[in-house]
Amino acid sequence: MIYVPLATTPIGWLILGLGGYALYKRGKKKGEEEAAASQITAVPAQIEAEDKKETKGDK
Repeated sequence: MIYVPLATTPIGWLILGLGGYALYKRGKKKGEEEAAASQITAVPAQIEAEDKKETKGDK
């Protein structure tokens, strides 16, 4: 196994930089997906229509 010190060689800087950038992009994408999912809400008109359907069926 070859040991390459990552913090002291330009190739190591490249490896660490690319790894860090990949983690950053993955986290940014996940954050955007979670933000978009939290903004999705049910339309109030649909909720009222569903409530009316349930009460008619119960009678």
